[in-house]
Amino acid sequence: MDECVILKEHQHGLRRDRIAHEALRVLTRLDEAGYKAYLCGGGVRDLLLGRTPKDFDIATDARPEEVKKIFRNCRIIGRRFKLAHVFFRDVIIETATFRARFDAPPPEAEGIPLPTRRRTDVPDPMFATRGGVIVRDNVYGTPEEDARRRDFTINGLFYNIADGSIIDYVGGLKDLENRVLRVIGDPETRYREDPVRMVRAVRIAAQLDFEIEEGAREAIVQLCGELRSSSRERLHEEMLKILNCGSAKAVFDRSWQKGLFQTIYPAFSEWLQTPEGHASMPWVRKALRQFDVWKQAGLKPMPALQHALLFGPRIEAMAAALTADDMPEFEATLQAVHTVLRDKANLTQIPKGVVFDVERILGLQVQMRKSSGQSRYATRLRHRNGFEEALIYLKFASGMDASRKELLARWMAPAGADAPAAAPRKTDGEGRPAAPKKPEVAVRPVPRSAGAATGEAG
Repeated sequence: MDECVILKEHQHGLRRDRIAHEALRVLTRLDEAGYKAYLCGGGVRDLLLGRTPKDFDIATDARPEEVKKIFRNCRIIGRRFKLAHVFFRDVIIETATFRARFDAPPPEAEGIPLPTRRRTDVPDPMFATRGGVIVRDNVYGTPEEDARRRDFTINGLFYNIADGSIIDYVGGLKDLENRVLRVIGDPETRYREDPVRMVRAVRIAAQLDFEIEEGAREAIVQLCGELRSSSRERLHEEMLKILNCGSAKAVFDRSWQKGLFQTIYPAFSEWLQTPEGHASMPWVRKALRQFDVWKQAGLKPMPALQHALLFGPRIEAMAAALTADDMPEFEATLQAVHTVLRDKANLTQIPKGVVFDVERILGLQVQMRKSSGQSRYATRLRHRNGFEEALIYLKFASGMDASRKELLARWMAPAGADAPAAAPRKTDGEGRPAAPKKPEVAVRPVPRSAGAATGEAG
């Protein structure tokens, strides 16, 4: 077990003025109220690495109800573990009470069903597992216990607002220096507790350009099949994080090598390994690079556009095969989108709204091919929802397929005031198109948001 290391304020490079003022306000008020208040997780990690944190999470010995008494702008959320969300104008500061970690679940917790909206008669245990996977973890503990129950050592660091010190119970400072991602505890046990940690390990290592420690790396290859026991909604959220992390291509390369991508999208991955699919691998990699470019530019495209670009080659190939069997081209495209994205073998649950928007983007490709780009019909198409994303898709596809350049030129030609610019469009909180306030295309900067409710740093 690692000994606790404490670096005083003058011994580390984390500057308080780089912490968001909203997080500082929460930390300071908790400290003034007599509670321990630590900045934790990815925020500490990124500040020590000289990076700009995606979010600032706080760990404290105050219970969620006590946090709510201090902050009127607070709401308690969570089923697996209760969290306090402190709301500011456009920022949420996630505040969690220190939790304990169980090396082995109590026998009475195994197999206990959780209460649901339909089953209110089911007991609500403090700690419960299902098949070895933690499904509820609502036991409070000490700062050291909280640090040791986190996923990776580099996410187990605390910044104490009281004296400006860094507290390290898990050896995270050494791993930061050596640029190594190490699992806290036995990798196999921790992955079985929460298989999504394997995906997170690959994503974080790729983002930071760290090497995954050998034991943790080998355990991923051996246990990637455990992802089938994970929540499909959580895996979809994790995939969105990957697409928008700024290192999507690097994450894909690493996850492909370890078999994670093949496990999450088996049918699509199997097709990519056929001669036809292998020829489309450059498209997939270029699409992922495009997502990274958008991230660096501070843009956040619609999830539907990202899914259309990522799965586009497979959807188009399937639609072409259906069309060859005398199915109308438009109908074949819609069926191909549904077949690829709603495949029950996929381990992610892509929302119906996203699938519908992908159908619209790909369906517009068919309609654009049937128009001159200057007719009244073309004018109506230009005003259709999803046209801007469809034009971006066409522009990307023309870079991979020279035969589409003439079609792109046709639609990029001036059409009076109706010609749009090809740029990712602003979306709302659901990832759906937001109603534009101005006629020109609006682009939303990447927002500052809270970390995931699992309490594990991004």
